[in-house]
Amino acid sequence: MIGLQFCPRRTLAMPVLFALLALQGCERAKTKLDREVDRLCAIDGGVHVYETVKLPKENFGPDGEVFPQYRGRPMGNGRFGPDYLMRSDERIVVPGNPSLYRFTTAIVRRSDNRVMGQTVSYVRRGGDLMFGPWPDSSYSCGNGLPSSPAIEKQVFIKEGEA
Repeated sequence: MIGLQFCPRRTLAMPVLFALLALQGCERAKTKLDREVDRLCAIDGGVHVYETVKLPKENFGPDGEVFPQYRGRPMGNGRFGPDYLMRSDERIVVPGNPSLYRFTTAIVRRSDNRVMGQTVSYVRRGGDLMFGPWPDSSYSCGNGLPSSPAIEKQVFIKEGEA
């Protein structure tokens, strides 16, 4: 009978130690970017309203939707009528895996190209220990918190309201 030979502990200790250190480094990079997301969100994340526009009640639907007469049009081209448009921008702040992105969405008056209000959000993507067919994990401003009201409901207000 042939006996099973086991590897000595020292032979397994080094690869296991290196694997643990490598995995710990991945988690450290991910956690570091999560803290950076929190820091950047505290600095300029969220909703910023620079100018409000008072509109007649005809420009509001029964559920408070702004410009219901333009429903179905694309956000960046006509969703807010002929006078306003929505612009979105995505910028990579830290490339790689994990990565950090800055997203902005702004309502712009067409006549003078003035930004009426914007939302700013930061998102960390990736940095996971295991790879697979599932999407990468992510972390963003306000994870687990209720989302802020839509920017259009803060820029466009009904006449007679504050």
